[in-house]
Amino acid sequence: MSQATHPDASPRRTIAAWRWITATALLGAATGAAIWSSRELLPRDGELCRGVLVGGAEAPPGASAESVAEAAAQRALARRVTFTWSGERLVEASLADLGGTVDTRALGAHLAAVGHEAGLFARIDAALEARRGHTDFPVHVAFPIEPLAEKLERLKDEHDTPPLSAKLDLVHHTASEHTPGRYLDVYAAAEALDRALARGVTGSITVPAFEIAPHASREAVLAVDTAQVVSRFETRFSEGQIGRAGNIRRAASGMDGVVLMPGETVSFNANVGARSLDNGFALAPEIYKGELRDGVGGGTCQVSGTLHAAAFFGGLDIVERINHSRPSGYIHLGLDATVVFPTVDLKLRNPYDFPVVIHAVVDRGTLAFEILGREKPAKVDYETVTVGTASFKRKVEEDAGVKEGAVVVKQKGIRGVSVRKTRTIHLAMGRDRVEVSTDVYPPTFEILKVAPGTDPDSLPPLPGPDEASPAEAKAGPRTAAN
Repeated sequence: MSQATHPDASPRRTIAAWRWITATALLGAATGAAIWSSRELLPRDGELCRGVLVGGAEAPPGASAESVAEAAAQRALARRVTFTWSGERLVEASLADLGGTVDTRALGAHLAAVGHEAGLFARIDAALEARRGHTDFPVHVAFPIEPLAEKLERLKDEHDTPPLSAKLDLVHHTASEHTPGRYLDVYAAAEALDRALARGVTGSITVPAFEIAPHASREAVLAVDTAQVVSRFETRFSEGQIGRAGNIRRAASGMDGVVLMPGETVSFNANVGARSLDNGFALAPEIYKGELRDGVGGGTCQVSGTLHAAAFFGGLDIVERINHSRPSGYIHLGLDATVVFPTVDLKLRNPYDFPVVIHAVVDRGTLAFEILGREKPAKVDYETVTVGTASFKRKVEEDAGVKEGAVVVKQKGIRGVSVRKTRTIHLAMGRDRVEVSTDVYPPTFEILKVAPGTDPDSLPPLPGPDEASPAEAKAGPRTAAN
């Protein structure tokens, strides 16, 4: 009986046998063709496979994987990106300038592997794909978030807008509108750039911003209880000095009606603004490097000093304050406060569990600040003691306009003084808090103008180390209470 008619044979087993024979024949033919075609398709040792793309650009023939990876990295890092916010261009820089990096070693390894690794058929398939332009290695630019955020941090200094609290008009008992602060989110900007690069997109990146509402909203300000005067302090100024008097009014208006919610800190500079002509200030004498000169905003420090004293005797926390470089004629040593926009500030904090309001009154040569609230929570005692002095030196300026033998005092000399201050805050609940600090006022040069050729030895002698100046006398032991 033949195989075709054998009772155990089946059509399915016969077909399987023929498939095996056919596959074996085809595999032999394919192997022979592959061996022949590999000579044309596969790259030689040390060479890149033809047609390989890197970031969309074909690798040049004969180049090494390392050089191609380096060139691709340079092209990628040279791309520029622009950060915008509210339609304004904030910064434009290359990815390299922003701290981007490319792992050229890993990129080069991927390039070198095409057509060189795995089995023969896999290598041929990879080479064919490369020839067809289907093998394109993206150039990934990495950005560590922290360094990039630090590079963008300077944008915050230029564009962040702090919240603006509402102010209370104590005369009409109305309140201004409050404005939320807007802050650039540099971390979100860095992440947005990273996502854009992952999609292969560069160009313009919008910097996200977030808003923070002020502590003192209009509704909260209108509800503040101002029944009690927590503290009050006043100083005098000359109405005849037009520029200085105007500056005092302008600066005082910036602080009038400011509300401090419980635990809130207020900045003098943030509320008064830049001392500039555009901001309503005028030229007037001011202290600069220990000498008097004309400057825009002269007189503003009398406002900050008077406010500091009122806050000091009201038991408020003095968060930031610097004394003058010389004694001030309008206030006792230890109570003054110098301000320079935007670097030197006066900052006060409300330590109480109820809001307080700063009220400024300027009337006929008197500047007064009141701290108002629902109750008088503390009594404050204050004592100062002079703990050190330093003699002043003399500067002599020759001036052809001065007659021979004459001496013109351009600036009086003031001895340096160190003052130890003690503030005792007697809280209504029965606890006392004692604060001790020291203010140092450097000596102020005496400046004399003389005729050319004047012998310095002919000038009046400087005062001895034990001779007190008139300004120093204000720093003697005293006790004050609000």
